[in-house]
Amino acid sequence: MRIIIIIITFIVSLQSLTKADDIRDFEIEGISIGDSLLDHFTEKEIKENISYNYEETNKKFTSVDIYNLSNNYEFIQIHYKTNDKNYEIYSIDGVFSWDKLPEDCNAKRLKINNEISSIFTNLKYEEALNSDMSSGRGFMDLNEYYFSNGDFIQVTCYKYKNKYISDYTNHGRLGIIRKELDDWIVSIK
Repeated sequence: MRIIIIIITFIVSLQSLTKADDIRDFEIEGISIGDSLLDHFTEKEIKENISYNYEETNKKFTSVDIYNLSNNYEFIQIHYKTNDKNYEIYSIDGVFSWDKLPEDCNAKRLKINNEISSIFTNLKYEEALNSDMSSGRGFMDLNEYYFSNGDFIQVTCYKYKNKYISDYTNHGRLGIIRKELDDWIVSIK
């Protein structure tokens, strides 16, 4: 009987570890990849908060910025396929600003990294510190956690050069991104 209990306990623990390797197990403000935006917002709220529908491109994805949703983030940015009537979520970014001290953002970035590492133990991990932004407007510190299918979680602190500060705000992001969306964004640049 004792051996059966040990085997059952072992099988159950393996199942919970397996579940922790799916990007859908990670949430930002209770929202996860694969959810329908309609589970969280009305269609009217979604349409009123469209921030970018990529009109200069093939319009495959649209993004929505939702403000005043949380105390943790200034706003949440969500991408979905433009013509999807179910508004299935392909990315979620929690955006938070920070003032003059990059240490403020990096402390939050490291705290988030510790939480991610404790939830997902088998992900490929990459880090880039003080990397140039592709726009040339500043630098970023980022950590990326890759799932086996190419989906990833990204934690980033953006530091803009002084000449851009009037147009851009130093900020941090916690993002959950499907590979399909990332591949599309890379293809339109």
